[in-house]
Amino acid sequence: MTWDTLPQADRDRISSWQWGMLILALACELFLAADWYGLAAVIPFISPDLGLNEEQAGTAQGIFALTYGIGMVGWSWLSRGMTARRMLLVGLLGTGIGMVLQVFVESYAQLLLLRLIIGFFDAAIFLGNMKLIFGWFPQRRHGFMVGLILAAYSLAITLVFALGVPLTLATNWRVFFGVLAAGTLIIAVLDLLLARNTPEEIGYRGFRWDTAPAPADPHSAPLLPIFRSRWLYVGGFGIAACTFAIAGTATWVIPGWITTQAMPVEDAGLIGMLMGLSQVVFLVIGGLMADRMSKPGMIIASAVMAVLVAIGFTLSMDMQVSFGAMLALAAVSGIAVIGGGAIFSLMSERFAAGIAPAAVGYAEIFGILSSAVAPALMGLIIHRSGGSFTTAFVAFIVIEVLFLGALVWLIRGAAADPAPGAGPMVSAE
Repeated sequence: MTWDTLPQADRDRISSWQWGMLILALACELFLAADWYGLAAVIPFISPDLGLNEEQAGTAQGIFALTYGIGMVGWSWLSRGMTARRMLLVGLLGTGIGMVLQVFVESYAQLLLLRLIIGFFDAAIFLGNMKLIFGWFPQRRHGFMVGLILAAYSLAITLVFALGVPLTLATNWRVFFGVLAAGTLIIAVLDLLLARNTPEEIGYRGFRWDTAPAPADPHSAPLLPIFRSRWLYVGGFGIAACTFAIAGTATWVIPGWITTQAMPVEDAGLIGMLMGLSQVVFLVIGGLMADRMSKPGMIIASAVMAVLVAIGFTLSMDMQVSFGAMLALAAVSGIAVIGGGAIFSLMSERFAAGIAPAAVGYAEIFGILSSAVAPALMGLIIHRSGGSFTTAFVAFIVIEVLFLGALVWLIRGAAADPAPGAGPMVSAE
């Protein structure tokens, strides 16, 4: 049973379910990212209450990625035997409970502990989302669909600044964390009640998107070929270039402009919203482009844009700029992640269906490490340099240039590497 052989009424029914599963996946991704970056939005408020300096604040934001990375290793291995629905449920419940406890933190140590716990369960949400998208959409649409998921991630960053800062100003940061906790647990209930893993679970037994042979049992699929392929490292460094840009700018651009440009704290929500919306727009555009253009070429272009964005923010920390220039820079900053959809689409294309989610998870570890290093390293530099945001952002440029060089070298070598275990191209609707 394939898409082409189904009657139109059945195609319409599957399409309706596709919309439903996409909306659920977007909601899951919104709260995954909101629970991650909610702290970044309220650093200026939580730091005085808990007595955090810049180094500690950067570590609290960045350390989340440590157990997110550990979780990604474990959940990637478990993903071969867990359904998307189950992974999402476990991830959302664990994260939601952790967020509830985070409302009541009273010390730096408690904050670090809960950030570590939440990060571990957040990783399951991401991989569950990838499995859900790969199960409900044909491969030729993965670029755009994953682009939408990544756009939801960036939209969440937008919303935590646009809504979280005013809410915190009106109440306090504990109320803001409580709202995030409640939303995460509500999405967990919706996943339990509504999620289905593939069209097979709504009555289409044996359904496949095309006439290619059914994939091998994922439980027995070997994982070693993933690590032998250069495409894993292309994806990994591509993700790292994007996430360093996201984490570094989300954490330190606003505190930097408050310090160097005397920007009123009330404008933090607007700047955060613009940076997030910029990422949303460029991820959607990039997802559409990824289904029509060279994916390796898009990954390289995205890394080049990340370097240029880093240069722009560095200049804004070193010289006086107008508020209009700050708005313009925030509005175009999202171009650094335009290759996000191309990266994950490339992974689903280069690896067989049984191991593609695991390959995505292992590549994501590079991005996780990058997300941890960016705020922590920049915070360390700011603290040790006596408050020099310019020095921290110069480090941002250097690291993005290193990512770009690694990607150029890897892609040139990977051109002759078909990625062992790669499946056939899927072209059916």
